[in-house]
Amino acid sequence: MNNKPKVLLVYPGNKLRGFAFPMGILYIAKSLLNINIDVSIIHLGIDSIKDIKFENYLFVGISMLTGKTISEGLYVAKLIKNYNKKIPVVLGGVHPSLLPEESLKNELVDIVVIGEGDETVKELADGLLNNQDLSKIKGIAYKDNNGKIVINAARDLIDMNKLDFDLPYYLLGKNISLSYELPLHTSRGCPYRCGFCYSTAFHKRKYRFKDAERVVDEIEFLYNKYNIRSFDIAYEDELFIDPVRVYNIFSSVLKKNLKIRWSAFCRFNTFDNAVNKIGADFVDVISKSGCEYLSFGAESGSQRLLDEIIKKDIKIDQIYRTIDWLKNYKIPHRVTFVFGFPTETKNDLNSTFEVIDKISYNNNLIIIGLFMLRPFPGTSLFDFIKKNYVYNPPSSLEEWGNYKMLFASYKEVVWHPQKYSKMCYNITLLSNHIFHQDFKSYKDYKKFIYSSNSTGVYPIGYTGYLINKIQRYRYKKRFFNFMLETVLFGKLIAIKSSVKGFIVNCILRKYLSQKTYQKLKNWYGK
Repeated sequence: MNNKPKVLLVYPGNKLRGFAFPMGILYIAKSLLNINIDVSIIHLGIDSIKDIKFENYLFVGISMLTGKTISEGLYVAKLIKNYNKKIPVVLGGVHPSLLPEESLKNELVDIVVIGEGDETVKELADGLLNNQDLSKIKGIAYKDNNGKIVINAARDLIDMNKLDFDLPYYLLGKNISLSYELPLHTSRGCPYRCGFCYSTAFHKRKYRFKDAERVVDEIEFLYNKYNIRSFDIAYEDELFIDPVRVYNIFSSVLKKNLKIRWSAFCRFNTFDNAVNKIGADFVDVISKSGCEYLSFGAESGSQRLLDEIIKKDIKIDQIYRTIDWLKNYKIPHRVTFVFGFPTETKNDLNSTFEVIDKISYNNNLIIIGLFMLRPFPGTSLFDFIKKNYVYNPPSSLEEWGNYKMLFASYKEVVWHPQKYSKMCYNITLLSNHIFHQDFKSYKDYKKFIYSSNSTGVYPIGYTGYLINKIQRYRYKKRFFNFMLETVLFGKLIAIKSSVKGFIVNCILRKYLSQKTYQKLKNWYGK
């Protein structure tokens, strides 16, 4: 008979969005297992609400990001409280960490873990198990016996080299055996100050990382134990802050003859600085070590916006130099731009178009993503907009659960005239297609999709090619009105993606063997 105290950890989601490895929850689970807690995980991207076992848990932990995961998580919290209202509901993740007091005002929430929970959760479990005073536990906020909200002192950030990389993937069922790719977690935080990014408030601009040797050990461990050959390093904010560390990691990968593929986020200035510091050999090692693609945030082509509003700390020339290196070494790359920044003008838009045109010219390795600005709580842009415009963001946890982080209506952009906001929104619709390239034939169109590693990004069929022609014409003429064909085709793609997601995540993953599942998964492009 198992007499261990039990904790349930919940990763909100739904089956249409599919499976993603909940790295934060896996680290929390590892910490709890180390102190002899019986841990179970419900991942609502693959599991069902019906899979929840209602027991008298020591606590139920729910991870939340701003948006729909909040409403999904609160639904689980309500079920738990209906079963036994004395079970503490503990929230963790970015949103409750940035707004702990507001989160605790919800009647379903008892405790918020603020920031990293790896060490905090062990003390919290011990405190709850032994009915101790929670006021001594750093890194939490909670309601006392009188319902008063108490925010404790912050906890020091942890040493990344002390993290165990033998995580309890088995708690996710057979998903590890069905995976050909895993997240590789090498660092936390970022020293930069981007106005739209959560990291400045969450990690306090502190950048911590695992030593190069430890990262390579982790790659070898996952390579050998789980037969993993592809690593997604985009789960962290920025891989390339320390270029020597990155160079040493992938030089070791080459020396050990580890045949892997990998992708990561990168800043234009850190890549440019790395080449200045190490030379062409840096790019050569990145290319030869199996880099599948790198993702960059250019955000805008306006140096004024980059400096004054976005506070990106990059220069336009760094964008151009980095793209040239990537093209020369045939490294696929994805570059995103954001529209609708406060004080943005049409001249700023034209500067962005100019940058897009220059980096796309004669470049069959680039994917361009276009997005509308969504103010994120806890960021300097969020505070700037609240201060200078008539902006009324959500004021409760429930309201934040209905906040759409993507695909929001242009009518919510109150810091610009509605006509301008609508134009910006229409511009972002272009990036559902390869608007930044000219193709002489359907054959050239398909060739680009494969060379840029974008088979899962753009529609491959002939209809997609024809819509692409229209979008290219729109972009070149700067005609962004009456985008009926874009909206209709986008809805069809969304429906198709949802159906594929359901088939992949609800049928293939559940019933097929690993080998068959992988073949069909690749064929479906999921």
